[in-house]
Amino acid sequence: MPTFGVQGLDVSYYQSAVDWQQQWNMGARFAYVKASEGNYYTNPAYSSQYQGSRNVGMIRGAYHFAIPNWSSGADQATYFVNNGGGWSPDGYTLPPVLDFEFNPYEGRTINGFYFGDTCYNMSPGQLAAWVQDFGNTVKSLTGRLPMIYTNTSWWNQCLGTQTGFGDYPLWAAAYPGSPSNDAGALPASWSTYSVWQYSSTGPMAGDSNVWNGDYASLQRFAGFALPTGSFDDLSVVRNGTDVGLRARGWSVDLANIPASNQTHVYITGPDGTTTGYPWTADASRPDVNNVFGYGSSHGFDGTVPITKSGTYKACAFSIGTFGNTALGCKSITATGVEAPIGNFDSLSEVRTADKVAVQLRGWAVDLANPAASTYADTYITGPDGVTTGYRMTANTSRPDVQTVTGLGSNHGFDYQVTLTMPGTYQACTYAIGQNSNLPLGCKSITIAASPAPMGSYDAVSLVQAPNTGNLQLSGWTLDPSYPGKNNTVNVYVSAKDGTPIASPVMVTATANLARPDVNAALNTIGNHGYQAQIAISTPGNYTVCAKAVGVAPLSAGPTPLGCRDVTVRSTPPTMGSLDVAGIQVSNGQASLTTQGWTLDPAMPGSSNPVHVYITYPDGTTKGYPFTANLKRPDVNSALQTIGDHGYSTTVPITARGQYTVCTYGVAVSVFSTLNTQLGCRSLVY
Repeated sequence: MPTFGVQGLDVSYYQSAVDWQQQWNMGARFAYVKASEGNYYTNPAYSSQYQGSRNVGMIRGAYHFAIPNWSSGADQATYFVNNGGGWSPDGYTLPPVLDFEFNPYEGRTINGFYFGDTCYNMSPGQLAAWVQDFGNTVKSLTGRLPMIYTNTSWWNQCLGTQTGFGDYPLWAAAYPGSPSNDAGALPASWSTYSVWQYSSTGPMAGDSNVWNGDYASLQRFAGFALPTGSFDDLSVVRNGTDVGLRARGWSVDLANIPASNQTHVYITGPDGTTTGYPWTADASRPDVNNVFGYGSSHGFDGTVPITKSGTYKACAFSIGTFGNTALGCKSITATGVEAPIGNFDSLSEVRTADKVAVQLRGWAVDLANPAASTYADTYITGPDGVTTGYRMTANTSRPDVQTVTGLGSNHGFDYQVTLTMPGTYQACTYAIGQNSNLPLGCKSITIAASPAPMGSYDAVSLVQAPNTGNLQLSGWTLDPSYPGKNNTVNVYVSAKDGTPIASPVMVTATANLARPDVNAALNTIGNHGYQAQIAISTPGNYTVCAKAVGVAPLSAGPTPLGCRDVTVRSTPPTMGSLDVAGIQVSNGQASLTTQGWTLDPAMPGSSNPVHVYITYPDGTTKGYPFTANLKRPDVNSALQTIGDHGYSTTVPITARGQYTVCTYGVAVSVFSTLNTQLGCRSLVY
């Protein structure tokens, strides 16, 4: 028996009845139990052996006997883990073991499967790849690479000098002829071993082994789990005047994953003082569960109040059953922790040709950063009850503030807000700090309106053009505050209650036409006449109104200039004649022709359209637009009218049979009541 290390044993079904307490009394402190072989065998005594060794206090683990030519490394690794070869970081479970050695079925065929030679009829490269496949799969399933059990002579014979296994712990099998502390030569990948199987004949039950180290190193090898986690973020948070440091992250005790463990956060302030805060990591972190499968209740999210600006350092630790893990430190500079000061000195009126405004004056200093100019925010409530906020930079010169406070002179604010209506305004102002805001008070002021504009609504008439109709208004208006400027007039059609209606659309015109009569009567200057048109499309009764709009800021207008009623009557229908209709053939092409005349009596100076509708032999009807713009002196003479009103149309045809052609005079007056049929003819081609 070696004179160093920690004694242990390994067993299989051949040692199904083991007196575990006796083995403990003999000094055994760890045990390995065979769990599986290939992908076809599990040890019937595995559970009782695995738990029996643990019941007396041993650290124990499981091993798998490899048959590499039977199935892949991944397949046998999965079979092993699913049948007892798992690992957990509980401090008393040894990592899984791959038993890789002489072929126990060398040269045999069992159930039709030939097991091959001692190297399983596999090359060194194939065997090395098989081991890597097994090891990688075990690691992906358990988090640990397996330990490899082998003996040097077989390894050298079957794998030769294959390297690349140094990350795998080695369990060397070597039986010296007499008591010794020398395990002999090791395979190429290793310079030392973790476990030495030095005897298969005692003193322990099964095979006797020694751990190459002390008991504490055996515990570490078993992997009692230290906690883990992450210190994700450190930030400054504010809630009103309260300022704090918020530390967030997650923490898990791997020795007791289901439970929420403690996280200790130590914060060092600007003055160098360090204070610790114990928190329970039980906040929801589904992302941690998605990645690691630890469960979602492992987050920590705590806030520590602070009262001073400066740099803070926070260090977090995950607290575990077997030890604590540092999650790292973060630093952050907190500014604006202290509150601002200031004063709202005055609220006054500013009135110019272009605007009426209120002017706010005062000063503000952020004590958290007095060297910089801070903001002063004002909230102005108008006569309509609407409140609007404005941000002012407190950076104007105030030497009086420097004299009194010693905080510098560039902390004044002097700000104007343009107004849109007369009435009473209230302004409430705040000094803005990086941490909190200070109310500087509220002030009120009443703003008077400018005089209303004046003027006259002189006349309204109907103006027509082809396909358009307009109500034309004329008059004058001026703003007495600024007679040299041209103000505007809104012209609209009113409902019976005097309110504008949506259609026709209101028109805005500028009063910029010369009205010397107005200037002479009022002894004023400028051009103040207006002429505006509103488009209409139907006859009827209209009430047409005008309002003068001032140009002075906050004018008391608009001033109603009056309303007038206008009746727009329907115009007569079109008139005319279909004089001739026929079918002409030229160069083999037939055409249907018409001649005649038409006019719109409301607008005889304009040539109006004529529409030709042809019904074809198949019963279909098509229309063709033309313009009656040919000279017809006979019509002009007979009707004592003007303009050109004759038409002559040609439409190509191809089908033989009976045709009907009708012509219509189409009105150009939008108020016409009817497009008159001028006549129809039946023709045969």
